[in-house]
Order: sequence, then structure tokens, then C-alpha cells
Amino acid sequence: MTSRPSELVAPAGRVLHLGLAPGELAERIVLVGDPARALRVAARFERIEHEVRRREYVTLTGVLRGERVSVIGTGIGTDNVEIALVETHAVLCHDLDTGLLLPDAPTLTYVRVGTSGGAHPDIEPGTAVVAAYALGLDSTGLFYEGPAADAVVTELERHATELLREGEASSSRFRGAVQPYASKADPGVVEALCSAAGEHGLDARVGVTGTLPGFYGPSGRFVERLAATVPDIKERLGGVQSGEFRLLNYEMESSLLFHLAGQLGHRAGTICPIISTPGEHGRVIDYKPFVERSIDAGLDAVLGA
Repeated sequence: MTSRPSELVAPAGRVLHLGLAPGELAERIVLVGDPARALRVAARFERIEHEVRRREYVTLTGVLRGERVSVIGTGIGTDNVEIALVETHAVLCHDLDTGLLLPDAPTLTYVRVGTSGGAHPDIEPGTAVVAAYALGLDSTGLFYEGPAADAVVTELERHATELLREGEASSSRFRGAVQPYASKADPGVVEALCSAAGEHGLDARVGVTGTLPGFYGPSGRFVERLAATVPDIKERLGGVQSGEFRLLNYEMESSLLFHLAGQLGHRAGTICPIISTPGEHGRVIDYKPFVERSIDAGLDAVLGA
């Protein structure tokens, strides 16, 4: 029985946005937001086999410790991650001519290395958060239906929804419109990231990462003339917890990464050092040393998970 072909856009045998063709991407992939950070990751490769730049995406594939690995600079946000996830899956797991899934499609491993804002004043900047779960405030994930990964996901969604509704004014035009969803990282990747973080001198904590769809209003920053639907959103979401898993930090990509990777049958995890604390929106630490160590940990994990 023939399955329905996926509606992939790959003119001349290259996926539309990443510009990649089969053979130019490894099954182990590091994702970073900043294209310049992708170059820093690739500087650790023993050799580079392919470098492809298309739009805001930068992809470099090479060899590290005898294994092929790729790094992709995706730019900021879940919409960019959606394209990166679907198109890397397409390049490695589909026949681009027919749109059909390959019978021997591999399982891919993704590790995101980013930066984040802290959710609690008692967690020092420089702490690396390894996300076991992510809580998404973006709407992109809501376009992909799928069952909750486990009871923790269900509880995180329930608790976050309750806290958000309490923070909305009854007269708000958009009351009830912000709908959180939760997703789960691959446990094997989480374990590998925790182990690698310790080996590289990082103080790592495992918890929930909040994924916000914007840097200003969605992150609780006041901007004159702009009114927030949930003015104290970061303080409220900082209270989200399910059992041992507490929301520890905020960034802009992980919820969709875990959500889509899980549905596609792939593995994903995230490590993000905290570079600022609550109440200090305008001040960040010199985070470069922590990012460099996180890159090393991410590469160890993506190769060893």
C-alpha cells in the first residue's frame, strides 16, 4: 500500500529554505539561533565537507572525532525551527522527487545550544539549563496535533493555563487566546547533555524551559505605548511546576523542537546557559565562556547520545 506523499518543496533537488540536497546533511545535528554561533561550532570540526547558506539559514556539515555532524544557524523563533525541522527531516528521510518516506529512514538527533533568561533569582547566571520539558507560548506548535507525551506534559499545560488566565484582565480583547502547550525532550539526549555539561565545568540543572514567541511583550518587557495582555507573564510562568520539574528559564525555540522531533520519530534536547535574572531585563552577563562550554557539551551529547 502506497502512503500519501508529503508536500515537500524541493526545486532542483534542494529543499526550499535550507537549500540542502541529500548527502549534504548529517544525522547528528546541532541547532543554534545565531548564524555566527554556527561558525564557532563548525570551527571545532576536523574538516568541513559542505557549507550552504540560504536566506537566514547557515548549514555546515563536517567530521568531528571521525563522525559526521552538522550545525545549522536557524535564526530566532519557532517559525524558523519549524522549517529547519521539516526540511532536515525531508532531506534525510524522504525521496525528494516522490515525497515518499524512505523505507530505511534514519532516526535523527538534534541538540539545540542557545542562551536564555532565568526565571528565578536564586539561580545564578551562568547556570546551564538542560530542558527535560518545554512549555510553548508560541502558536506554531498548535498547528501540529499530537497526544501529550506523558502526565507531566498534561500537568504543565493545565498549570500554565490557570496562571495565565488569572493574569488576564476580564476586559481583555485577547482573553483566553494565549494557549500554552508542553513537549518532552528525549530522555537519552537529556542524560547525555547533563553528563557532558559536568565534564565541561558547567553547573547544569534539569527542568522546564519556557519558549516565548517574542523578545519584548511576550517576555514581559515594558515598552511605552504597547500594552501587554499578561503584564507579569514571566513572574506567573515562573510558578509552573509538575512534580520535580520546575520552569527554570526562557528562550524562543525549544517547545517546537521537542514537539515536532517527537512526532517525526527523532530525538531532541536543549542546553541553554542563563545569561540574565528576573527583574534585570536590560542587563546580561558576559556569557561567551558559558556558551563555548555549552557548545562543547552539545557536541559531546549529539555524538554520544
